Amino acid sequence: MLDLVVGGGTLVVPGTGSLRADVGIAEGRIVALGEDLGGTKATFDARGKAVLPGVVDPHVHLGNTLPFEEEAHTESRAAVIGGVTTVCVFLRRTDPYLKHLPEFRRAIDEASYVDAAFHLQIFTEEQLRELPACAEEHGVRSFKFYMSGIPGIVQSVSDAFLLEGFRQVTALGPDAVACVHAENASLVESARAELSRRKPQGTVADWEAAHPEEAEALAITTAAYLAGQTDAHLYVVHLSSRAGLDVVRRLKRDGVRVTVETTSPYLGLSSDDPNGFLLKMVPPIRSASNTQMLWGGLLDGSIDLVGTDNTSRTRATKQPEAGLHGARPGYAGLGTHLPALLHFGHHVRGTPLELLAERMCRTPARVFGLYPKKGTIAVGSDADLVVVDLALEREVQPEALGGMSDFSPFEGKRLRGWPVATIKGGRIVARDGTLVEDRPSGRYLPRRRPAP
Repeated sequence: MLDLVVGGGTLVVPGTGSLRADVGIAEGRIVALGEDLGGTKATFDARGKAVLPGVVDPHVHLGNTLPFEEEAHTESRAAVIGGVTTVCVFLRRTDPYLKHLPEFRRAIDEASYVDAAFHLQIFTEEQLRELPACAEEHGVRSFKFYMSGIPGIVQSVSDAFLLEGFRQVTALGPDAVACVHAENASLVESARAELSRRKPQGTVADWEAAHPEEAEALAITTAAYLAGQTDAHLYVVHLSSRAGLDVVRRLKRDGVRVTVETTSPYLGLSSDDPNGFLLKMVPPIRSASNTQMLWGGLLDGSIDLVGTDNTSRTRATKQPEAGLHGARPGYAGLGTHLPALLHFGHHVRGTPLELLAERMCRTPARVFGLYPKKGTIAVGSDADLVVVDLALEREVQPEALGGMSDFSPFEGKRLRGWPVATIKGGRIVARDGTLVEDRPSGRYLPRRRPAP
């Protein structure tokens, strides 16, 4: 006897295509695909809808406004309502991680509605020395280095530290991933100072000048060279610029091992947006022509996957009224991630659903060692699914997204294509924008080095 059958929908399976089939679920796993699957305790009617794998967001920050455990609860609620069932969370400490990882894991296991893996942000020699123990004891296989910090939030690391960090990551095995925030710190520092002198007041479009494209392009070039010297798997987070994409394309033509991420706000918004400083981010949201260029990179495979860079804030902590130099970077993105990609990708640009599912489901799961449990619709995979009404159009209202943030960079926009049900671990946990199962069922996902 099956626990649940999702019937009558069009399955969107990355790497396979779209097909009409029912999904049979038992004990939290997909156990059958096809028609007339037999007896079941419950059925979800997906006729006329698309059924995608639960979305895997590779780039999430928690604990920037509220304590980590509280945001693990509130922001995972927004995620699961929005069709995201797995997240990869960037943890940030300046002291050793080993004594804190059990607490972070407990927060996910007790408070989160979605499953989560961890990336560690690395700043100190002591943290570098911990990498093998963090990998062995807690299954952490991905690590992030800030080539340019964010004043008042996070510090930069030197190229020498980055080189040693890459060596340590490579030593963990070929599946380990070295992530970089790729901006050249010297160029950004100079550009920020020049913008402050030249333009004490301005618009969010002026913020682009504080983070010039050249800073991203140079940092990617540097990181790729150091990764090549150490045989590290380089992962560029939140690619934002034309110049950065040009470098990425050259690197890939030359056979360099580099995985590149952009974000749904970069793909759906531009710097002339009327929401103004609600869009302020690092790196910045750039011009409309830049947005179009990023879509080109996503379509041709230069950009491998899409995340959110979710950094939830309230208006009180965002401080948009503080203007060009005072407003803080960051915004919530989990609740609008899937609708934004469906609207601006599938409906506006005709991007095939299969390609979107590849970039936001299968590739993130593959890169971070979660596939095929996550990121696909296949017998044996976790029963994480999102049922989408591609014709459903809604205005983005922050209070309806389910998170702690009282604003959204997409607020006021009408997006077409919304989840009408999210199935997590074989249970229907959200329907029509509302949580229907209030008991968090998320779990921490340790990752292990693959067997030789």
